[in-house]
Amino acid sequence: MNTVVAAFHTLGGEIRSLKEQLIVKERLAALGEVSAGIAHEFRNSMSVIVGYARLLLKDLDETDQRREVVQGIVGEVEEMNRVMEELLKFSDRPIDKMDIDITKTIRDVVKGMGDATQKIDFSFSRPVTVRGDEVLLRQAIKNLLQNAVDAGERVWINIEKESLTGRDGLFVIVKDNGRGIPKEDLNKIFMPFYTTKKRGTGIGLPLVQKIAMGHNGNISVKSREGRGSTFRLFLPAGE
Repeated sequence: MNTVVAAFHTLGGEIRSLKEQLIVKERLAALGEVSAGIAHEFRNSMSVIVGYARLLLKDLDETDQRREVVQGIVGEVEEMNRVMEELLKFSDRPIDKMDIDITKTIRDVVKGMGDATQKIDFSFSRPVTVRGDEVLLRQAIKNLLQNAVDAGERVWINIEKESLTGRDGLFVIVKDNGRGIPKEDLNKIFMPFYTTKKRGTGIGLPLVQKIAMGHNGNISVKSREGRGSTFRLFLPAGE
């Protein structure tokens, strides 16, 4: 009897989990459609604005104080364009899965992070093959590393082969020694546009979640204030 009850509890938990995943997928899909439309419309207008601003710069002498104002306009438009590019990443793009060496992918991402590379510890060296879209996984790993670098002085990234809910696969684990995430914010960090950064877009972690789901995996986090945060990106084997 106890075995039957336990089985029903397990089944109920899995059904709730699948329902939550479905809701998240629907929200992210809707966001992708809306974001693509918004981004395209805004980028057209922004191109016109920055074009006129650069024409003004050509007509202003180097000593003209108005140059600073015009350069400020160009800078703000470029910042808006960066946000638009982040939004466009949400637009549905077919996932091109192939066998990739996730160790090499991580190593390449770390090398490309400029000065922040010095803060990142990635000592794993053994090749590990996973089936996935390298462009998207590279983006997900970069987002996780950038968040960790922004949060702490040291960042550790590792690969562990494990199973989750009966599925074999691997975890890409990103850990930092930063200030941690308040308990009341943990259920918000994967919501689009939620951010605590001054110049943040609130798009990075939702994008990681979308990429994980596109690979039939998931992303989870454990964090305590003053103790840093650990993100675990699960990628199932052979999917």
